[in-house]
Parts: sequence; structure tokens; C-alpha cells
Amino acid sequence: MLRVGASIRYSIAEILARHWWDFVRTYGRWIRPVVFENVRKVLACRTPALGCHVYRCPRCEKVTVVPHSCKSRFCPCCGKHRTDVWADTVLNDLLDVPYHHLVLSVPASLRWILLGNRKSGLSAVLRAAALSVTDWAVTVRGMRVGVITVLHTFGSDLKWHPHAHLLVTGGGLSLDGSRWIKTDPRFLMPQAGLWKRWRYHLVNLLRKAHQARKLRFPKRFAFLKDYPRFSGLLAKLYQITWYAHIGASLLDPRFTVRYIGRYTKRAVLAEYRITHYDGKTVRFAFRDYAEGRKTSFKTFPVHAFIAALIRHIPDKGFPTVRHAGLFAPRWKASYLAQARRAIEAALEHPRRLDMKLV
Repeated sequence: MLRVGASIRYSIAEILARHWWDFVRTYGRWIRPVVFENVRKVLACRTPALGCHVYRCPRCEKVTVVPHSCKSRFCPCCGKHRTDVWADTVLNDLLDVPYHHLVLSVPASLRWILLGNRKSGLSAVLRAAALSVTDWAVTVRGMRVGVITVLHTFGSDLKWHPHAHLLVTGGGLSLDGSRWIKTDPRFLMPQAGLWKRWRYHLVNLLRKAHQARKLRFPKRFAFLKDYPRFSGLLAKLYQITWYAHIGASLLDPRFTVRYIGRYTKRAVLAEYRITHYDGKTVRFAFRDYAEGRKTSFKTFPVHAFIAALIRHIPDKGFPTVRHAGLFAPRWKASYLAQARRAIEAALEHPRRLDMKLV
């Protein structure tokens, strides 16, 4: 865990207040409407612009003014509360079984396509990530697993790095709903099988999106509007190994839920990581995984820093958290009721528990 400073020396709201409108004058035509909305909220957060509550003590008559917060996920001050509320809601719906934390990363050559196609491209990432696990569970183990998929679009150094975090049940409900099938807590599925399925599903979904004319390309890559050329680009991705990580079994998923949630509901950069700001440049600390997770530092010109921040604001109405399998909204009530009965029956009669492992 980064421990850069004991207190916050520089705030994102302060940096935006000084440079936002100059940034807009320079790059305004490329700024998405949702960015304007979120920046406006951050600049107004806990100011008279959003109103306040006034409390008066009936004994000493002391008056306390509590300004309203903006409740934007882009705001460092408001994100903590949103994360806690989301995590508590998720934890209340989880089954009482072990879980696995998975991470699926998009190859570098695909990331720029997703940057220009946020809705269709990032939806394909979330859909493909869930299919990589649910497809294996059904076809190989004959069971339905519960999957929560969370989209992250950034690395700790603020670069555009879309990847998916998955929380997957350690085991699943048999297809006929009669029993709970347990998996080895040390092993969910073969890693090679996971990344190959991840690669297949994402490439397949991107090809379908192109055929449905849901993908856009800038002028310099206009040649990719031709489907054979686009398909050929995707075919080259079968020559590389895609990153897929399967974490050990989690008997208590609370830490992982809060970990993946804080990057979904909170600002992309914690303000305690900002170590220097002089009006022209911003310097911040980040965990450098290429150097063994050591703490490194990066310096941006202030406009480049703002651009790196707002790039990760999701489009309005775009769900960055999806549920599949046992947790799919359409079937959740039915599946979870069957799963809980099967788990309780397995605890009462251990021999009924399917212990066949992959």
C-alpha cells in the first residue's frame, strides 16, 4: 500500500479551479458532455452553490453549517461514501461460499480502439470477461457460477489500461438446480483455458460490433472500416498470450469487494498521492508493477494531468459493474434461492456435495 503523505497537500478541485477553463479553451471540442457535468460538480462540492444543512444545538445554541456534497464518482471527497454503500450492498447478496478474484487485461494493441468506442468496446470487455468464466463452468463442469464483473480503465499511473476484475464463486449450482458443486479452493480453472476463452470471446464480440457498424475509427485508421482488414488485425492477436490472473480462494471476499469497488466508485487518483504542484506541473506517486510494485513518481504538465484524469470518467448511464450467472439480475432471485438451499443441504449431508474436481 502506498504511504506517500500523512495529509493531503494538493486537491484535485484546487487544480481544476485554476486550470479548467483554460483547458476548455484549448481542448473544448474534444471534451465529452459527461466530463463537463462531473467537473462542474467537483468544483461546486461542499460550496454554497449546492446548498447546505444548518443545525442548531437546543442547549448551547451553537450553529453548525454542513454544506452539501456533489456525489460525483469523479470527486475524491464523495467517492469513499459511494464505495462503502456499494460494497455493503454487494456483500449482502453474496453466497456464503469461497470466492476467487480474477483479473483479465486487454492487449495494448486493442486499447486505442476501446478508447474511441467506449460504449460498444467496453461493453464487449465486460461481456467477454463474464463469458470466459460462465462458458467454462457450464460446458466443462455442468454448473452455474456467480460472477461480478467490474471494469477498470486505468493503471496506477493514470494510463489508459482497460481491464476487468471478476469475483467468482468457488463452486456453482448444478444445471438442474439440485446440488452445489464444489471446486478445489486452490484451483478454479486452468489459467491457459481462461485466457484463451477471454481472447476468443472478446475478439468475437468486437467482430460482431464491427459488422453491426457500432465501431468508429479516426481518419488515420479509416482503413479499419473495411471489415477484412479489421478482422485481420484481430487475427494477429491470436499469436500472443493474453494476461489472465486467477487469485487464490477467498474465504472472506470483503477485502476484494472493497478493493475493486474503490476504483469504480471513487476518483481515479487519491489526493494523498499528489506530492508536488507548482501551477505548471503535477507530480504524483504510483505503484510501479514493472519494478516489483515499488513506489515510483510521474510528472505531468497540468493540462496533460487533467486530460489523464477526465479520460477515465465513464459515459453517463454506462454500468461499470455487471452481474452474470447466479447473480444475473434477471434470474438472481430464483438462482440464489436454489443455491442457498443446495448449500444448506450440502452442509447437513456432506456426502451429497459433489466433490469431483477439475
